[in-house]
Amino acid sequence: MFELTYKSVAASGISNADILAIRETAISVNKTNDITGCLVFYKNQFIQILEGDEEIVQKVFSKIVEDSRHLNVQVLYEGEKDQRFFPDWNMAFTDISVSLGEDAEVKSYANNLLLLSEFIEKPTTTLKMFWRGINKLIINPTSL
Repeated sequence: MFELTYKSVAASGISNADILAIRETAISVNKTNDITGCLVFYKNQFIQILEGDEEIVQKVFSKIVEDSRHLNVQVLYEGEKDQRFFPDWNMAFTDISVSLGEDAEVKSYANNLLLLSEFIEKPTTTLKMFWRGINKLIINPTSL
């Protein structure tokens, strides 16, 4: 099993319709290719972890890099692992910038999201980088 975590900045002028289109494409492509993971969008930034067959994950990621809606795409980490960490999710998607407006609510949501990371028995480096990226993006954005 292969996993890849990346972050990117949304192109300026990206709309809610664009974000939803990205989500729908991710769900469709990932379901077809047996890829699971988690996608978070917040303050005009994406962070995503993809897990599945290495060749397929790399092909999907290359399409993301080519997508004009994503800028400054950076791989945070990639590598092999024994099992999926998101086996029941074709693609979890959270746009907390839309669903939560108040900073206190966002921080509460982020803390709950980060608590999920503590339930994983043997997190890989890639997964740790995903959670660290979420933490930096939401809790401590000045450290990005």
